[in-house]
Amino acid sequence: MFKKQFQTKPRTPLKSSVCRRLVQESKESFPAAWALVESEQSIEAEADAEANAETEAESVDVKGEQEDKAAALGSQALRPMPSKLQMAKFVSHIGEKGEIYYDSTGNPLWLKTELYGCAKTQRLVPTVYTQWQFSDMMPILWTWPQVVEKLINGADLMVPGLIVPQDGLPDLKSGTIVAICCPGNLAAQAVGILTFDTKDVHSVIGAKGKAVLITHTYKDHLWESGSKAKLPEIAIAVAALEDDELLSGEEHIGDDDCAEQIEHSCGVALGGEQDEHIVELSPAEMDALLMEVLKQTMATVLDANHATGLLPINASTVYSNYMVPNAPRGKEVDIKRSSYKKLAKFLKAAEKHGLIKLKDIRGETHIKSFDWGHRDMATFQPYKVPRVKSDRPAAESGAASGAAAGVTASSGTRANEAHSGGSGMVQIVELFKPSHALAPLFEDVGAQSESGFLSRQQTRAVLEQYIKNGNLVDPKNPRMVKLDHRLCDGLLTKEEYSKMNAMPRDKLQARLQEKMTLYTQVMVPGQTPGAPKIGSPAAVEIVCEKKMGNKVVTRIAGLEAYGVDPAVIAKELRTVCASSTGIDSIPGKKNAQSVLVQGHQVAAVTKLLERHGLPSQLLKVTDKSGKTVKKQSAGASAGKAAT
Repeated sequence: MFKKQFQTKPRTPLKSSVCRRLVQESKESFPAAWALVESEQSIEAEADAEANAETEAESVDVKGEQEDKAAALGSQALRPMPSKLQMAKFVSHIGEKGEIYYDSTGNPLWLKTELYGCAKTQRLVPTVYTQWQFSDMMPILWTWPQVVEKLINGADLMVPGLIVPQDGLPDLKSGTIVAICCPGNLAAQAVGILTFDTKDVHSVIGAKGKAVLITHTYKDHLWESGSKAKLPEIAIAVAALEDDELLSGEEHIGDDDCAEQIEHSCGVALGGEQDEHIVELSPAEMDALLMEVLKQTMATVLDANHATGLLPINASTVYSNYMVPNAPRGKEVDIKRSSYKKLAKFLKAAEKHGLIKLKDIRGETHIKSFDWGHRDMATFQPYKVPRVKSDRPAAESGAASGAAAGVTASSGTRANEAHSGGSGMVQIVELFKPSHALAPLFEDVGAQSESGFLSRQQTRAVLEQYIKNGNLVDPKNPRMVKLDHRLCDGLLTKEEYSKMNAMPRDKLQARLQEKMTLYTQVMVPGQTPGAPKIGSPAAVEIVCEKKMGNKVVTRIAGLEAYGVDPAVIAKELRTVCASSTGIDSIPGKKNAQSVLVQGHQVAAVTKLLERHGLPSQLLKVTDKSGKTVKKQSAGASAGKAAT
């Protein structure tokens, strides 16, 4: 949250009543932090009572001592939540909002914000400054120093990066706020929210996914806004976490093997700072990698069962949407770092090798076919591709390089790439099946595909081939096509059947498209294409409507169908539109939510969704707000009502 510089408003002192509420909230959320304070207060109270009984004559002095002791107990050193605080509202670099509470010395002790997975609820989170004073205030999870470096650089803590004691992890529930420490020191390196229940977890062998979503770390910009104190050394009182009793998913490893173990167990999954692990390749090695990734793509996401109905497919789409996300672990596909330099040259090399066949369509290179029976494919063994699930808002998660020409947006910075898997726009592929009346026409030409679907270009080619085979072009007017019984049966209405014997070629093609059964296939970058569905794809609805009089709100529904998190959109709209947002469940639809943003925000919403990979053809805008009514004087309104 604070990996990059955040914006804050000026600090303001909090009222005593607000401070008391925060004290009570901290006691309820972190009772262990107050246990020591309360025990010391009890001891001091008993001592004061004995002193009062012995020397009533010195009551004035004793009272002064009591006040001094009470003041000491109420000081910052002994109170997790001081009685006097300053508050500053903040907005992070990805639009997360909240409040930071500072003590009189300027150290940030607490922050209050919405944690991921706790939508609409702000929670109180201690900073490392507070945890260093009260090391037992929240549960502690352990990790290696090498992993901590990644956490400080903005990554989340993955399950393989956890150190598991011999007796297993402590019994904690998902959503618990935890401190992340290194063996031998109770001082927190990071603070975050747990993503799973840890009951009965005694090993992390083979485990995947994020364990803790990091909120704040040592050395981040929130820490820098304070005194910049160095990490203290807080010794462990019991010898329960000695190095020889720690497990990290495998047998204990020595210092020399620790870095290799961390790289293996956390590797690419360490979140936002993956680029540090990317292996630099020579041009020759990049050439070999490109050919290997093409084979991987042909063997997995674009195999014979999925790709046949998509062909011919734009070559740039294949590169950016399928090849880039399917690179092996620790390697990054980049055509510019190869000896080919340009995608077209690599594709020609692949065609010469026999893996693909190319076709130029309206000046753009398309892959006409894949040779899945190639000798190289018979011996190729697909590898496991690392898949990173975006538990964080996508503005933070990063994006792959490259963009699909003609249908995808250009790749930009990590903060600007959207939630569509990081590389390009969602694509809607139109596929067609001949109707019952048109089936004989397609059978005459021999137009069939393994999937049963044809692209728009293929259907046009079928008609052209049928016209050519039947010699149906009017010799007097080449623009006109004579209609035989197949064309009449498949394309004409009953009224037209006896009246028409020829039709212009362009109108005939348009009529063919109308009579075909339309299917659509949604292609999300980096994911296996879904099965084609009849009709047009489900639209993301953007509706402007009035609520409670003249108040206008904009509602967005249908985001889940394209892998876009409504909570993320709500947070970003809150910043982009400078308006309040909310999330509601959609009645009658399971696990479906709509996002509401105050005001007429169609333009802002459309632009944001396009950045998230949703093309304009998927957006359906409805304006129910009506025209803006100008204010009238009371007399004018009364006169208008009388007429």
